[in-house]
Amino acid sequence: MNFIKYIFCFLLLGFYSVSNGQNQNPGDRILAVIGNDIILESDFNYQLQLFLRQNNIPFNQVPPYLPQQIFQNMVTEKIIYAKAVQDSIFVTEDEIEKELDYRLKNLVDQFGSVSRIEEYYGMSIGKIRLELKSDLSKRLMSDKLKRKKFSGGMKLSNREVNEFYAQFKDSLPPAPTEYEIANIYLERKVSESEKSIALEKIKKILDSLNAGVDFGTLARNNSDDKGSAVNGGDLGYAKKGVFVKNFEEALFTLDVGKISDIVETEYGYHLIRNDGKKGEEIKSSHILVSFPKLESSDLETISFLNSIRDSIKNGFLTFEDAAKRYSQDPNSKDKGGYVGFIEKGRLDSSEVEQLDKITPGNITDPIRIGSDVQYGYEILKLISINPEHKLDIATDYDKIKKYAESYKENLELEKWINEMRNTIYVDIRVQ
Repeated sequence: MNFIKYIFCFLLLGFYSVSNGQNQNPGDRILAVIGNDIILESDFNYQLQLFLRQNNIPFNQVPPYLPQQIFQNMVTEKIIYAKAVQDSIFVTEDEIEKELDYRLKNLVDQFGSVSRIEEYYGMSIGKIRLELKSDLSKRLMSDKLKRKKFSGGMKLSNREVNEFYAQFKDSLPPAPTEYEIANIYLERKVSESEKSIALEKIKKILDSLNAGVDFGTLARNNSDDKGSAVNGGDLGYAKKGVFVKNFEEALFTLDVGKISDIVETEYGYHLIRNDGKKGEEIKSSHILVSFPKLESSDLETISFLNSIRDSIKNGFLTFEDAAKRYSQDPNSKDKGGYVGFIEKGRLDSSEVEQLDKITPGNITDPIRIGSDVQYGYEILKLISINPEHKLDIATDYDKIKKYAESYKENLELEKWINEMRNTIYVDIRVQ
């Protein structure tokens, strides 16, 4: 197998997927039976589509080897899980809940709101939680078994790294272009004018509620959270840790059936209703009035960054001093804005566009970065460029070592999987 494909096949599927479970619909083929588990055609299609979406691969440009590798990865995971069951590996309810809360919080951070998650997956947050929980216990059991097997990690000597390079140097991918950069970042602040406009609107909605207008009707007609608005503001059941702080504090102090006062979060102003309680979970609905995005607020931030850049160019202060004084990037601020070498593919297209316009030592124009809900502006100093090049053991030893470690681990994993097939029932029904 081509080396890159070999590595690729074990790095495909992430853990932020929501599985389709084992609910077989009529006509849904069973592609494989592993132990007491199955892989359905619908499960495979879902994972393939999810991978394509996450990696921005058009469906008509799927590499011919990709479907087979995704399928083999699914089979591998099922075998490891079956072995975990066989070896009586278990996880506690507390472990599952902690990991579930952590992953849901990451999803909220990634998408910006619960409603955006619901819109993306086409189901309520409560349903997503149930789907994740069902899949997560299996994943955690498999992870425990793998950690037990490979607890020491892959240790490679210099000789082994050099031998790996000698064998695979012609099939290793090129080292991508890297930019050595520093940044100064400013978060776009909500202006008082924007808050005032949103507050006036939410007050009128609250007046309508107090006058007896139905909460669901007002949510459908007025809420800026379009994902929940179509369902009358319904957010489903959720535990603590899912919503942002101010929203959660207001919700969990409400009695069932009660509506909150106006609550401010980074997303805007909310009216929140407690729709019921089940154990540690609360069912809620809300009406959101987002802060409008007035161009004047963006221009204020952009203008300030331009003034910083001009001061640096005119020698009144250094980029490093300006970053320490003004930047709001906690990861680079104290290092004078220094970010380091970043691969071209990890940067936003707008950042690459600006960096390609300048030469080392110069500073970009302000660049907008972030989501539509939360974003800011940055200026980048281009320190140096490391162009795309063929990997060389003399200059790219650390990159080559990582490939070598992955290769060795995958060889060991494949050997382990083949050993487990002797005790695990595996019936592959497709070729």
